[in-house]
Amino acid sequence: MRFVWLVALGACSALDPEIGAPSPPIDAGAPVVFGRDIRPLMDRSSTDPTGHGCKACHYATLPFHPGTDASGLDLSTLGSLRRGGNDTHQNIVVPYSPEGSAIVQKLRGTFSIGARMPRNGPPYWSEDEIELVERWIAQGAKGDDEE
Repeated sequence: MRFVWLVALGACSALDPEIGAPSPPIDAGAPVVFGRDIRPLMDRSSTDPTGHGCKACHYATLPFHPGTDASGLDLSTLGSLRRGGNDTHQNIVVPYSPEGSAIVQKLRGTFSIGARMPRNGPPYWSEDEIELVERWIAQGAKGDDEE
């Protein structure tokens, strides 16, 4: 009878999260969504204490966009990101190939042409953030061109 009582208590705690049921593990392979996960990193401004995004230089929709002027790379929409710039062209994002995508190489400082991004500053993107971009690309770099 004591065994049945313990089993019943264990079953109840599994159903009621307030009793201490463990949280489900985070799925490392969970889908990465451009608008939810990547765009906010790119939208960070140069005054953001969490680091630089791409907005300060590569958004042609803003009045000041020296990176777009110099490189031809406009990151204000996913569609313009996919077109790439003067040196990166459509290799900026190669779906299913993070290692072949110039955006990853630019963030890591391994691209053969031009500067590591963000230019003239320390690497502001954390390893976790770069890995998130890599996961998004490895999952096919999906998203709407207007994002």
